[in-house]
Amino acid sequence: MRERELKLAAPGLFVVPDLTDDGLGVLAMQELPELQLTSTYYDTADLRLARSGVTLRYRTGEEAGPVWTLKLPAAGHDATERDEHSFPGPAEGVPADAADLVTAFVRSAPIQPVASLETRRKRWMLCSADDQVLAELADDQVTVVDGTRVVARFRELELESRGPDLAALRPIANRLRRAGAVLAEPVPKAVRALGPRASAPPDVAPVEASPNEPAVRAVQAALSAGLGRLIANDPPTRLGDVEGLHQMRVATRRLRSDLRTFRPLLDRTWAAGLSDELRWLGDRLGAVRDPDVQLGNLGSLATDLRPGIDPYLERLRDRRATGREALLEALTSERYVALLDRLVDAVRDPLVADRAQRPIERALPKLVRRAWRRLKRAGEAIGPDDRDDEYHAVRIKAKRLRYAAEAIGPSLGDRAPGLRRVAMAAADLQDLLGAMHDAVVTRSDLEASLGETNHRKYAFAAGRLVERLGASAREGRRRYPKAWRRVGRRWRKA
Repeated sequence: MRERELKLAAPGLFVVPDLTDDGLGVLAMQELPELQLTSTYYDTADLRLARSGVTLRYRTGEEAGPVWTLKLPAAGHDATERDEHSFPGPAEGVPADAADLVTAFVRSAPIQPVASLETRRKRWMLCSADDQVLAELADDQVTVVDGTRVVARFRELELESRGPDLAALRPIANRLRRAGAVLAEPVPKAVRALGPRASAPPDVAPVEASPNEPAVRAVQAALSAGLGRLIANDPPTRLGDVEGLHQMRVATRRLRSDLRTFRPLLDRTWAAGLSDELRWLGDRLGAVRDPDVQLGNLGSLATDLRPGIDPYLERLRDRRATGREALLEALTSERYVALLDRLVDAVRDPLVADRAQRPIERALPKLVRRAWRRLKRAGEAIGPDDRDDEYHAVRIKAKRLRYAAEAIGPSLGDRAPGLRRVAMAAADLQDLLGAMHDAVVTRSDLEASLGETNHRKYAFAAGRLVERLGASAREGRRRYPKAWRRVGRRWRKA
């Protein structure tokens, strides 16, 4: 479930006011039974979870009984919104499913108890019209303990939404502030208990680079962005989220492309080893993602051909299921954890050649120009009657120019906007050629399947679909010159 809450600090003498008010949308304030909660928080010795905005705890005292709870950052949101997952299990060991979901954050470091909290919780349910629950207000008196010794005490209010967003909570929070509470940073109780170490930057934090810094700084910025995307999308991918899978695959592709872009600055053997491992991971992600894309594309294209075409759709689903089994096996392997550790090490201290110490403004523009020249040669030479694989080769080079511009552009100061526009045009060309390639691959797959069946209804539906996919590919060829010219114009301006 998605947790959405505001936190407020409350002084010792603070009294929760009556919040029943039409202006706040609160028509009833129902007091709930008080709870005595005991929570044990788990993390690595260097607090990799806390520093990444993740909390894992075992808590007793809940009305529903003891429970393990994992809270993960929600994509596109700050710490006021997190994704919450609950797991049954005894207190003695972290549930395997929870441990899997934090693999990308903890990597090879063991998970252990790091903090114990005892909380006396007073609660109120805030209801709107028709007894609809708007929010739950909790007044927590928290004691941090170390064995039998009290380490710290603090008090906080949690205002947790029961609706789709936090907007309705702001006026209620303001009423609490007028009564003496203070809006607090949205940090978990464990972070407050653990102190400054838990608020330190994560192992993979955004890196910024400027034109007069050494080129190695841009390498670190690009690798940290790619690895950050991979780590953030590891849990959604394990949970079967389609967009998370897509973004994790994009992360592996970007990282491989960045290693290629910066290859003149890197130790060749070191970079090649990383690229090989990223290819291994990308292949397993692709085995799930490719059938997903095909099924998504066929959703509208083949609607009127069902149920005749259903055997092919089922074939794609089987392929996706097989790929997912292999992917989950890879994500629980030591090889994957080792790759993550190597990537974190690469961000911290990439193995580079001496030329990587030259200033960014001198060393990097030529790397983008190299990507452009390779695309230009292929893009200008291709014609409407050329083979499908030649169009696909242009797509790969367009993707490499896009990623090179996105990796290098932000570090080039006033040149960044021009390269950003180049990247956008290259992305449009890549998308056009990608749709063509998807149509060609699916068409070829369908044609192969026709040789494996003598079912007339399927053969008819598949033949119709092959025609439509061919038309889609031809439409892409027709639109190609305009998309290509746009990339050229953007490049000349940049």
